[in-house]
Amino acid sequence: MKRTLLFFLLLGVVHVSQAQFSFGLRGGMNFSRLPSKTYELDDPQTRIKTVSESYTGFHAGVMAQISLMGVFVMPELLFVSTGHDLVLEREGEPDSFFQQKFSYIDIPVMVGAKIGPLRAGIGPVASILLNSSSGLSSEESGFKERFNPATYGFQLGAGMNLGNLALDLKYQFGLSNLGDGIEIGETTYNFDSRPRQIVFSIGLLF
Repeated sequence: MKRTLLFFLLLGVVHVSQAQFSFGLRGGMNFSRLPSKTYELDDPQTRIKTVSESYTGFHAGVMAQISLMGVFVMPELLFVSTGHDLVLEREGEPDSFFQQKFSYIDIPVMVGAKIGPLRAGIGPVASILLNSSSGLSSEESGFKERFNPATYGFQLGAGMNLGNLALDLKYQFGLSNLGDGIEIGETTYNFDSRPRQIVFSIGLLF
């Protein structure tokens, strides 16, 4: 029994010693999109709509890669700047455009298979809200927005290592709403806004 336990212990030590650990810096672009949504104001001729076109943001931070026997784990810690566009319509015509801007700390963890330099995986991502601003939220407009301090989602994607470079293309979708609601006058409308984004990243491994 002792010899069996010793054998498996030594086998585990050998596997851990064969694992490849890499750390590095990470940066890239986010292309985010919100589902189309319309908020009717008290005036039936005035409403706010989310703009379906993608908003381009960026991310930067640190990453790690752990590879063993064709399996990899890739945790990251990223500062993310992103946003969304909205339009105020009057009598069916665009009147003003606004931007919602957000700063997050994203913590994604990708797990998957690795064949040579190629990788494909899936994993969760937690987003912690640092700051938000919106041209809609003001005393004059009568709008107040309630954003969640933390949201959760999932990522799936593929990538490859070229020397010390790690290239990744991921699709991220939200599992929780962006916020609790939007308050217009004395009426509160619930959010049904689960953000989606395409993430392109370049990492430099050491």
